[in-house]
Amino acid sequence: MKKPAWVRTRVEDELRSDFKGVLKRTPYAPAEAIRLFMRRIVEIGHDTTAVERAQWRRAILNASDHVADSLCIGEKSPTCREENEVQRVRRPVGASPGSERD
Repeated sequence: MKKPAWVRTRVEDELRSDFKGVLKRTPYAPAEAIRLFMRRIVEIGHDTTAVERAQWRRAILNASDHVADSLCIGEKSPTCREENEVQRVRRPVGASPGSERD
């Protein structure tokens, strides 16, 4: 893996604050959510021939929905239906699925 690069972007302070607030209620850092979103966009970009703005808008909305589902945002219970990619990576070595980190 190459050395990570910084990505700088400007967002409204309220959006940034709300985003961090939502993720504080989950075991995920904001950077993890952003990385997951970026990976999903890259996957969609490789798999689609979308050219029109409306098609890309739908693809981006689908990617954001996928990330929200992966992070269990909007779930009523704190556990998701099944272990997702992020949970699997964050699980300590040797721990069984469903076990929580300290």
